[in-house]
Amino acid sequence: MKKNLIIKFSILYFLITTLLITLYVLQYEKNIINYLDKKTNQHLLQFKAIYDEYKVLSNLIFDTDINTDQTINIFKKAYKSDELEKNKIREKLLNHLALKYEKLKIYNLKQLHFHLPNNESFLRMHRPKKYGDNLTDIRSTVKYVNEYKKYIDGFEEGRIFNGFRFVYPLFTKENEHIGSVEISFSVLAMVETMYKTYDLNLSFLIRKDIVEKKLFKDELHNYIDSPNKDFYFEKSIYNKYPPISTSTNSKDYTDILTKGKPFSVLENDLNIVKTMIPIKNPISKEVVAVLCICEPDKFMLNDRNELVSKIIVSYLLLALVFFLFYKQALGKDKLMKLNKELDKKVSLEVRRGRKQDIHIFNQSKMASIGRMITNISHQWRQPLSIITTCASGLKIEKEMNMLDNKHFESFTNSILKQAEYLSKTLDSFREYIEVDDKKKEPIEVKNNMDKILEFLNPTFRDNNIKILKKYDEDDIYIFAVKSELIEIFNAILTNSKDAFEKNQNISSKTIDITIRKKNKEDVLITIKDNAGGIDTNIIDKIFDPYFTTKHESIGTGISLYLTYKLVTESLEGNIYVKNKDKGAKFYLEFPLFKIEGNNNEEI
Repeated sequence: MKKNLIIKFSILYFLITTLLITLYVLQYEKNIINYLDKKTNQHLLQFKAIYDEYKVLSNLIFDTDINTDQTINIFKKAYKSDELEKNKIREKLLNHLALKYEKLKIYNLKQLHFHLPNNESFLRMHRPKKYGDNLTDIRSTVKYVNEYKKYIDGFEEGRIFNGFRFVYPLFTKENEHIGSVEISFSVLAMVETMYKTYDLNLSFLIRKDIVEKKLFKDELHNYIDSPNKDFYFEKSIYNKYPPISTSTNSKDYTDILTKGKPFSVLENDLNIVKTMIPIKNPISKEVVAVLCICEPDKFMLNDRNELVSKIIVSYLLLALVFFLFYKQALGKDKLMKLNKELDKKVSLEVRRGRKQDIHIFNQSKMASIGRMITNISHQWRQPLSIITTCASGLKIEKEMNMLDNKHFESFTNSILKQAEYLSKTLDSFREYIEVDDKKKEPIEVKNNMDKILEFLNPTFRDNNIKILKKYDEDDIYIFAVKSELIEIFNAILTNSKDAFEKNQNISSKTIDITIRKKNKEDVLITIKDNAGGIDTNIIDKIFDPYFTTKHESIGTGISLYLTYKLVTESLEGNIYVKNKDKGAKFYLEFPLFKIEGNNNEEI
């Protein structure tokens, strides 16, 4: 018997701990995904904000310095002139814009580049002696603007520099197309602006094949290899802002980068979060560069440490609980052996009865164990935290030779007290986990409301929330699944409790509950709090799936959505909410189930 008990409890212990640890790990992985998605969106918005600033600056330069009568009059005859005349126009245009170009450099302007309608480079203000090369096969943005006579912007590699380019078509007053002009800013300028604005560690990657195809050969020294096999580092950025990770320990994300979607990854070995923002050519839409942002990770490190603590404490605590159960079962076995001295017939009947009790108990226990875990986890959170704190205190004082008998006894007493509370919690949940999750039956509403209030009372008491009840004297029944009705009440009451926690300045916290017959066919239940109400901008959305006003790490937006589904579909009722008297008031309407013999109408 003793051996069988050990085997049974060991199997049950393994199953429960495995399930609990699985839940912990799944929640941890979900937190990682949410955290990384948030980082990706945050950095993408930061990049777009800086890019838009440079776009506004480019438009201002074009309108005030380029698209003027004087500049257009100088440039307009260039595409119809011979080489000698072109040189004169180029010299005149260079002298006209030289001073302005030098002044604009303080705003991070890198290139001011004029092109003829056939995509021939006419004047590079940054390299005035390099001209005459045709850019048709090198600069798709220039080709696009001269072909379609439309503005375009985006990142593109050039013959000398890469950059974020803003290319404009140029026209005379008679709307004659005379070429195009490019205003561009270096990647380094963009990175420095992001660094100064958001204090980020950044690097910039550029596709190797594009660099080697487009650049003049004497410009290739401006790039160095990166850990991503198909990408170079932009050398000027690499030297000024060295990446946190090095080529010896960084991972190669080339295959993911070429898919073109921004993403963030957690590199545990370096304890950093790395966000990759692919940048596409504005014409071909292929990935040509990547903005890489690295940040030291603190949030997930703490979450990881908390996961380890939860796992260790859960193993120890469950071992203690199962040991107590085992001792209790072993004591019962000894008592049964003593009864053998009684009359054989009586003893046989007693043993048969006890075996039947144990069989029924085990059947009930195994059926409800899955649902118990979820509810127990909420009740165990604070005791687990206290036990973790006490255990940590014992360890620290032991390591520092500060542990005396008084502290040892205080810590151990706290651990035993919390363990006893957790054991009692198991008994408190028994009534709620033994209901049939699928069977509909006549349910007395007031009684079940009182049960869930009794279950939630410790939480309300801790938050100084007073419950005010106003029930009809008659028993009121509805036809429902008991567990679903409990879930509906629990979700709405918990929502009110969360609202009070959010609004701490309320001195007298109350929740008013009424249960009454609305008419001969319907039941009306209202739950009203004075926690400040729901923002009118979102009150129509609170029953939408995944809509939540809570922080993303604690809110999923599922609870009220599922409540709405249960009320309207399973219970065939109606639910809605209004702001009333400094709080939210939920209305629940269900069909009245008529029981013959009580004060309802006869069937």
